[in-house]
Amino acid sequence: MNPIRLLGKMTAKGLLIDGAGFGSGPVAIRPVDVAGALGMGRLPLEAALVGRAKFCDDNQAQLDLAVWVRDEFQRRCDRNGWKKDYCEGLAQLCVFELVHPMRCSHCVGRGSVWQQKPVKRASGKLKAVESSWVECDRCKGSGQAKLTVRSKAAVAGIGKSQFADAWQERSDDVMKLLWSLEEKVLRHLYHQFADEAA
Repeated sequence: MNPIRLLGKMTAKGLLIDGAGFGSGPVAIRPVDVAGALGMGRLPLEAALVGRAKFCDDNQAQLDLAVWVRDEFQRRCDRNGWKKDYCEGLAQLCVFELVHPMRCSHCVGRGSVWQQKPVKRASGKLKAVESSWVECDRCKGSGQAKLTVRSKAAVAGIGKSQFADAWQERSDDVMKLLWSLEEKVLRHLYHQFADEAA
């Protein structure tokens, strides 16, 4: 195994990330482990910023990512002839949505809810109560809720109608770009932590 990857898969006490063979169960992957893994390989700078901002709780990375997103909005405004007045607020909105997704209030972010149904006998009397976990119908099992248009406009510092008419679709396009960068980060982390044949 490559010594750099070996060091990347070890904690300060020498335990492997998966905890195999040490009898103490799995070791959680800490933010410093994720930050180290993001530094390995050829991950683009903006993808590394997404990873550090979302998975390492790195406030400086969140600020740097907001600057990168603002610059991306400004490039798109220049290309399409849009006003640049709202780039800063839209960048803050996109970074907020990426780093702090809203939890579904119905399932509290679990994606499923505990449901109890009474089971009756043929005579109509209550026989038992059947309980099980079922997929949350409000968030469709994702555990996440979406910000309302009013909330998005408030975070971006734009009027609700103006945001809904012009800027919502534009911010959704940048969010798709950020989610694709997040997917790239997750694939990279998977290879760093799960690839035993390095």
